[in-house]
Amino acid sequence: MLAALPDPAQGVVVRTAWVYTGGTGKDFVAVMRRLAAGEGPVQVVDDQIGSPTYVGDLAAALLQIVDDRVPGPVLHAANEGAVSRFEQARAVFEECGADPARVRPVGTEHFPRPAPRPTYSALGSRESAAAGLRPLRPWRPALVAALANAGSPAAADRPLPSTRD
Repeated sequence: MLAALPDPAQGVVVRTAWVYTGGTGKDFVAVMRRLAAGEGPVQVVDDQIGSPTYVGDLAAALLQIVDDRVPGPVLHAANEGAVSRFEQARAVFEECGADPARVRPVGTEHFPRPAPRPTYSALGSRESAAAGLRPLRPWRPALVAALANAGSPAAADRPLPSTRD
């Protein structure tokens, strides 16, 4: 990817994972939020581990990379911690006031996809922090913030923060 740039030294690749808004879209947290408002059991894979990343935190990290000229060539920007989709879904249910016991673990084979999903896609931030990127907060507090902001007109109208303010 960097080789396609006129000057690869000027480029930065930012890797992230499991990005969500928690709002009304089709991302995992938004879907779990809607399912939490319903009834009955919900099956969620328990054999995929990753780093859920709140889009608001990712946006702030991208702004910091630009504002502070954080050097690459490759940086990780994901909320801290690793969790299974099952654990993430249970957390969404808990935060929405729904019974997390409704979330039932199943294997990936129960949800065939056109492309295989990795079993472990969590991202560490040690090297990115060493390059100057502030680590993103842990995934659970980020989830709480996303759900609090979900559907809020005030949140939708709020400008993105600059790291230079």
